[in-house]
Amino acid sequence: MDTPSGRKKHALITGASSGIGKEIAKALAAEAYQPILVGRHRDTLEQAAHEILGERGADAIICPADLSEADAPQAIFDHLQERDIAVDLLVNNAGLVFEGEFAAIALRDHLQLLHVNVVALTAMTRLFIEPMLRRADGRILNVASVAAFAPVPTVAAYAASKAYVLSLTESMAEELKGTGVTVTALCPGFTDTPMMHRSPRTEHLPAAIVMDAESVAKQGVAACLAGDTVCVAGIYNSLLARGVHLVPREVTRTVAGYMARQLR
Repeated sequence: MDTPSGRKKHALITGASSGIGKEIAKALAAEAYQPILVGRHRDTLEQAAHEILGERGADAIICPADLSEADAPQAIFDHLQERDIAVDLLVNNAGLVFEGEFAAIALRDHLQLLHVNVVALTAMTRLFIEPMLRRADGRILNVASVAAFAPVPTVAAYAASKAYVLSLTESMAEELKGTGVTVTALCPGFTDTPMMHRSPRTEHLPAAIVMDAESVAKQGVAACLAGDTVCVAGIYNSLLARGVHLVPREVTRTVAGYMARQLR
């Protein structure tokens, strides 16, 4: 996809090596965006580039970076500025989850999760939105979760971080009306990704409630390009997200606690 001036449009995707991030990159490449793939390891990014673009893998821009490091967002932004590459669509997909009782998870892990899921996402958004606003054109897709809609014991910090992402997105969507820049929150539920498979508690989930990453990505990209504010992926997850608002918060909290104890 080219801009009216003939410049090729670029989409930057964090956490692009696998899972939803890689599938979002594929979906955007199909929409003629040139992907900028951000992840921790160059080799896995290069593999993803060839999977996304086939023999044209070299067309992807590879940007190895660890978003748990404080200076990573600024370094990514500066690197692309130096190469005169404008980011037309930013996908904040990178995220961490640590599972278990809050007090049993190491403090360093809680802080690392918050840095990647909240601080880095906020920094990337703030850095890349400024040139978008100057051009009066841009898209931001923040990957949140259905966990954003309710407390989730045993992944308490993760759920809280995704609630932040959803709230930030909705607030910004109102601020940005009329600017030519839109921001969208993609809220997937259980998705067949490497992150999900690392959790032993998801081994026996009913197949009907587990989505494939490609379907989630396509829904998120469609919503982003349409300028929608919130996209809850899948019918089951949409019903769940809507249902949470129909019952008292105390009931939601109690049910979530009961389910967590049963899984434990």
